[in-house]
Amino acid sequence: MNCDGFLKMVRKYTDIIELTPEILNELIDKIVVHHREQLYGEIVQKVEIYYRMIGLVELPQMSRHEKENYIKCFSRKKEDRIA
Repeated sequence: MNCDGFLKMVRKYTDIIELTPEILNELIDKIVVHHREQLYGEIVQKVEIYYRMIGLVELPQMSRHEKENYIKCFSRKKEDRIA
């Protein structure tokens, strides 16, 4: 792990307006997308993002309430989704 190197790299992008392939290539080593599963009546899909210099950063599990708020704030309507 090289946290100092990663932070130095990230600080270049504090005011980005658009996420470009160049930025992603510099910050991310790989993305692993797992198969979708149905758990407790919900369809879930695990995505792992491995960042350059620091590896996989695991985020804590969200409670049902937190997940509902997240979906409410960030989900798009069906007509807004890209086909």
